[in-house]
Amino acid sequence: RFSSPSPALSFPASELFINCSTFPAEFSIVATLKLPHTLQMSEYVFSVLREEGHLLLALRVSAQVRVMLGPTKVCSQMEQGQLWLDTLKKGLFLCDGTHWLPVLQEKERLDYVDDYQDLHTSSETLDIELFQIPGAGLFAAMAHRAATPGSSLYRWNNGSFQLYQNISMLRAHSWRHVTIGRQVFLAVSNAMHPAEGQREQSVIYKWSVRKRKFVHYQTLHTHSARDWEAFHISNDTFLAVANHRTEAGNHNIESVIYKWNPSTSIFEVNQTLPTSGAYDWEFFTVGTYHFLAVANAFDGSSTYIDSSIYVWFEGAFQDFQTIRTCGATDWEMFQIGNRVFLAVANGHMLYNHGQSLYAINSTIYELDMSTKMFLKFQDIITYSAVDWEFFTLGDEHFLVVANSYDGSSYSLNSVIYRWQGYEGFVPAHWLPTIGCSDWEFFTCAEGSYLMYSSAKTSLSKVFKLRTH
Repeated sequence: RFSSPSPALSFPASELFINCSTFPAEFSIVATLKLPHTLQMSEYVFSVLREEGHLLLALRVSAQVRVMLGPTKVCSQMEQGQLWLDTLKKGLFLCDGTHWLPVLQEKERLDYVDDYQDLHTSSETLDIELFQIPGAGLFAAMAHRAATPGSSLYRWNNGSFQLYQNISMLRAHSWRHVTIGRQVFLAVSNAMHPAEGQREQSVIYKWSVRKRKFVHYQTLHTHSARDWEAFHISNDTFLAVANHRTEAGNHNIESVIYKWNPSTSIFEVNQTLPTSGAYDWEFFTVGTYHFLAVANAFDGSSTYIDSSIYVWFEGAFQDFQTIRTCGATDWEMFQIGNRVFLAVANGHMLYNHGQSLYAINSTIYELDMSTKMFLKFQDIITYSAVDWEFFTLGDEHFLVVANSYDGSSYSLNSVIYRWQGYEGFVPAHWLPTIGCSDWEFFTCAEGSYLMYSSAKTSLSKVFKLRTH
C-alpha cells in the first residue's frame, strides 16, 4: 500500500517520462524495488488499492521476462511469455506460444486515405470478392466485363495484389466464395445473354489443393444473374442467386436459393422467391433469427418498387417486410453496439420510362425491437449508388458509398462517412473515383485497406487507411 511518500524520495513523474503525455505527472506512480541477493524469487505481484481495499491495478512481473522492440516478431513456443513493444502499432503484446495477444494498445483512429496500389486489369471490373484460403493466403476475385481473357484472381503477396489466375468465361457480374468444411468454392454470376438456342449459365468453381487453383465444378441455369449470396443456417449451406431478367426481357421472375446436398456433393434448388430485376442479396442474423434481403431494381416500367426482407421460419424464407426503394442495387447490414442497421444503395429513379434521376437519397434503416420492423434512420444523397461497405477501425465506424454516375459524368467522389452517434453518419473523406462499382475493406499484417473497382476503366485501386 502507498502512503504519503517521503519528501526526500519524491520527484515529479514528468522527470522520468519526458515529453510523454500518456503519463501526466498527476496520474503517474513510479516505484522502485530493491531485492537482496539472498531472496530467490522469480515472480512478483504489485497491486494498487483504494483505502477501502478495492483493487485498482495489478501487475505481475517475472524476472525472466524480456521486452522486445521493433517490427513484427515471430511468436512461437520459444517466445512464449515474452513481451513485444510494437512502436508501429503503439502497443504492448504478449506471446502465448502462437499469437501475439494485446496487453496494452492504443486505439486506431483514421487520419487520412493514401493511394497505395494501382491494379491495371484486362477490362472494366464490376465486382470484387475478398476471401482467405487456409495455407494459400488472401485472394481478390475480380469480375471483368470482357470475356477474354476473362475474370482474374489476385493473391496478396509481399504487401500487394499480384495476378494469380485468369478464368475465361462470359461477362461476369459478381463473385461469391463459400466454404463447406475444408472445401472452398467460388460462384460467379453471368450477366450476358447466351447465343440463340442456348441456356444462360452461371458457374461454380472449386479450389484444387493439388493444382492450387480453381477448377470448374458445377453449372447452374440463371437469368442475367447479378449476384450470389452464400450463407449457413445450422449445418446447412446455401447459395442464393439474384436473377435480373429472362432472356425475353421480363424482369419479374423467380430468383433461386440452392442448398448443398452432402449426398450428391452439388448445389440443388431449395426454394424460389419472386423478384423484380433483382440486383443483390444480403443475408444476416439477429439473435436467433436469420434474414435474407433482396434489392429489387426494376419491374419493367419503374425503379420505384418494393424490395423485400424475408425471415427464416420452419425451414424456409417467409415474408417479413417490404421497403420502397429506387433502383436498389445493394443492401449492407451492420451493427453498432446492440443496434442493427440496414443500408440500401439506390441507383436511380425512373417511372413509366420517363426521365431518370441519379442524384437521389440512399437510406439507412434501423431495426426497431418494439415494432419488429426496420424504420428509416437516415437519408444520404448519393449518385447512382451501387454499393455500401461498412468497416470499423479501433472504436470508430464507417460507411463508404460507391457513387457511379450523376447523369453527366462517371468521374465522381465516393465518400467515406463516419459514425457520430446522435448525428448519424457524417461525410469525412472524399475519394475521386471513375464509375465506381464496388468497395471492399480488408486488414492484414501490413495494415488496413480499402479496395475499389471501376466499371468504366481498366483500373482498380487499393487505398491504405493511415491511422494515428
